[in-house]
Amino acid sequence: MDSAHSLNHPAFLLGFGVLVGVFSGLMGLGGGAVMIPVMVLAFGLSQHKAHGTSLAAMLPLVMLPAVLKYHAEGHVDWRFAAYLAGGMFVGSFFGALLANLLPKDELKLVFGFILVYVAGYTVFSYFGKEHLTRTVILATVLAVVTVGMFAVVRAIDGKRTATEATEAQRGEGAS
Repeated sequence: MDSAHSLNHPAFLLGFGVLVGVFSGLMGLGGGAVMIPVMVLAFGLSQHKAHGTSLAAMLPLVMLPAVLKYHAEGHVDWRFAAYLAGGMFVGSFFGALLANLLPKDELKLVFGFILVYVAGYTVFSYFGKEHLTRTVILATVLAVVTVGMFAVVRAIDGKRTATEATEAQRGEGAS
């Protein structure tokens, strides 16, 4: 059995789902931050297919056990959740519409930059709610620096590619 086939085996997928579920319950996230990169890199799904599959896997019943546990501990504000869910119901349609308009590489970039922002926010929020403004600013700066680094690397690679093409043309002319 080849590795690609074994990765798609139901037992392996269920195990992966358990790991994502533990992550989701622990972090209070939908699991996409874990699922999407793994689905693209390990399972070979396209960026668009990974996004759609991640959303399909996270239908409300999937998160129900975690929500029930948080509720049992008194950690769910149902009124807040209901309004948020209503907004997410509408917003998710427009997010999916936008994602499907983006080419796969640009969608991957947007996803990555958002993950950098979320990581920065998570790290800097360690210092407490009284520093919320600072936390948001630092996370935004981190994401902007990441975008800048990406742009510089892309420009360097573009110049290198142009130089290599010029040298290749000179080499053909000398032959």
